[in-house]
Amino acid sequence: MRLGVNPEVQFFFQPFYTVDRKGDLVFNYGDAIEHYGIAFHKIPASENLFLVGRMNLHTIRQVIICTSAMDAMAYLSLNLPYFRDIRNLLFLATGTRPGTDQAHWISKNLAGKSFTSIFGNDLLGRVAEVKLAAGIRKMPAAVTVQAERVIVNFRMKDHVFTVDGFSLNALEKKTGYRFNIPVHKPKSFDSWIEQLQHHTFNY
Repeated sequence: MRLGVNPEVQFFFQPFYTVDRKGDLVFNYGDAIEHYGIAFHKIPASENLFLVGRMNLHTIRQVIICTSAMDAMAYLSLNLPYFRDIRNLLFLATGTRPGTDQAHWISKNLAGKSFTSIFGNDLLGRVAEVKLAAGIRKMPAAVTVQAERVIVNFRMKDHVFTVDGFSLNALEKKTGYRFNIPVHKPKSFDSWIEQLQHHTFNY
């Protein structure tokens, strides 16, 4: 409520978190937890995915992939008018280090679904969206950051970008390969939760 999260979004997320004694939100990834309070946000480096939505995956139409459960909640609250029926959505939070096993699980269990990437604007978010998109399409990409350069090894070739010029879209343009995973970024903020906090506390 203090964050200004839409009540419909609160109801949608409520089964997937617990509240500790201080009133902070706790999301259990199985091997680690994401912990959110107004003054802090701890995102785990998990090998698992955190899922929010119907567990009957056959009913899911759109899959939205992000770094954290709080980013998922903030994104949906800020963009709720654009969705006709949120019951058909599945959110996947990867934690801070998305891995190959996560991408394999997605490609195996969610084949044929529509994907959207909502990772943050910072470099880690852009690296995550490239690695996940490539993994989901079963065409892995290795990303290396050296000084002010980002090197992506994709389809047996190195592709070099400046840090500011690196993105999934830039990789698509340089290689001619289309991942068909739209990217939706927060405006002027590194993450969706930062945008929601700014909107709520500076309204």
